[in-house]
Amino acid sequence: LAHLFVKIFEIILPVAVIVILGYVAGRTLQLEQRSLSRLALYVLVPCMVFTAMSRTTLSAGEFGQIFLFLGLMTLALWPLSILTARLLRLDARSANAFHLGTLLTNVVNVGFPVLTLAYGPAALERGLVYMVGMQSLFQTLGIYLAAGGHISARQSLRQVFLMPGLYALAAGLAVNASGIPLPAFLYDPLKMVGDALVPLLLVLLGMQLTTVRFEGRWLAAIAATVLRLVIAAGLAILLAALMGLSGVTRQALIVEASVPSAIFGLVLAQEFDCNPQLVTAIIFVSTVASMFTLTVLLAII
Repeated sequence: LAHLFVKIFEIILPVAVIVILGYVAGRTLQLEQRSLSRLALYVLVPCMVFTAMSRTTLSAGEFGQIFLFLGLMTLALWPLSILTARLLRLDARSANAFHLGTLLTNVVNVGFPVLTLAYGPAALERGLVYMVGMQSLFQTLGIYLAAGGHISARQSLRQVFLMPGLYALAAGLAVNASGIPLPAFLYDPLKMVGDALVPLLLVLLGMQLTTVRFEGRWLAAIAATVLRLVIAAGLAILLAALMGLSGVTRQALIVEASVPSAIFGLVLAQEFDCNPQLVTAIIFVSTVASMFTLTVLLAII
């Protein structure tokens, strides 16, 4: 029990404080959230990915493990999400919104701070690779679900190559493989910009939670939250054991698989009119509940 309280105060509460600051800012200031989100996605994320990958010590085998883990987690959780949506008797549009909330995860806003505070830079390094894989899911499976299955797989795949994080990953690995260190005047400012990602995204998360509306969506939001935080965590622990994962890789992947629903799912739902109100409700409930579930998870893994 004492260990559990230590996790709350050392890891979860600092995250919650920053989210609350963002919530207050969203209520009191006239800030353009879309511009801040685009700044994070197109500037801060590439800087963080590039600087981390340029000095990564991860092997090709570990990269493969991380991507395989993410793929298997998605394949395991998707049928459960479909079954739950049917039991809730959701219409097609709401069912797709439900899937957006259960399959797409907030690996950056919540995952990165938790990994950094709990396990240090080595865990964050693995979280960055996981994030690139999740971005690919956002731009393929996420768009496919939000559009109601009306776009082709080829169109979905094309979206992957529009994301700068993918190119930053490739460039960073190329620098790493070359064995030529980046000069300090280039590496240091890029790293400073990348380091600003985590606090900015936590503030953005708090700001975006100011828009939540429930209006009869409680049951679906709670069901999605159970899938996202409890069932997914159990599947992640089981899958990590089956894959023989250990150490910081095991811890990082289990945490990233057990974080709340992704804000990007709301962006997609708004773009394609896929019941964004339900997606927002799922994000809100899962984010609040994760402050408890992640505390318990950190205490047992």
